[in-house]
Amino acid sequence: MTLENELTEAFIAGYKVAGEEVGYWGRRFLQAVKKNGGLATAQRMLLPRNIGQRKGLDALLEANRPELTVEAIILQPKFRPLFSISELKVAQERLGEYGKLISTHLATRERLFPDELPPGQKYVEGAKKQIRVNAYERDPKARKACLAYHGYDCSVCGFNFESHYGELGIHFIHVHHLCPLSLTDGAYVLDPVADLCPVCPNCHAMLHREDPPLSIEQLRKQLGQASEKGSPIRRLLSSEKDFP
Repeated sequence: MTLENELTEAFIAGYKVAGEEVGYWGRRFLQAVKKNGGLATAQRMLLPRNIGQRKGLDALLEANRPELTVEAIILQPKFRPLFSISELKVAQERLGEYGKLISTHLATRERLFPDELPPGQKYVEGAKKQIRVNAYERDPKARKACLAYHGYDCSVCGFNFESHYGELGIHFIHVHHLCPLSLTDGAYVLDPVADLCPVCPNCHAMLHREDPPLSIEQLRKQLGQASEKGSPIRRLLSSEKDFP
């Protein structure tokens, strides 16, 4: 598959996610992508636009889902070579501060978590569905508020990266949605204290082994039972905290 075809598939995948999770179905956009291809459609969309033509971009920004916009997908490192410097600049400027956050996010996630699948891309080899680690990346303020309250210990096993890795592990932890976004609607307002909690990457992966994800309490119980059966997993439940 060529890079241009991959861009087209990325736009179609992003269209589906935007519709299912945000409720915005850009049907004219989908028609253009299928008829003209992703690259030609994107290049036309990067030309000066009026308020009506910005409907999709504005809807996704208002829903706090900038990573699903055409502009954000264009700015993914993989697709940048398809566009000119001026076109990339237009995409960056349209996203504004969101664009800066997305660029930093993509670079950081690609470096720290190479196995994660970025939104808006389709994978074939054994990947039956997309799994994004968490939506806290869509709003760094929510992550910050969550960790300011709960701290950096895993809410399942108690693991703390700083304690085990020293300076290298400072402020390193995943943040997990207690209520899956797929079960919420567009009017959902996130409470970073009640709706988010810190978890280590291992526990985070185990939470999502089930659909819907296991609860924190269910996974704690599972971990405890495995430890009692002689599992080599270190039992770090001695300092359990109460999480909503």
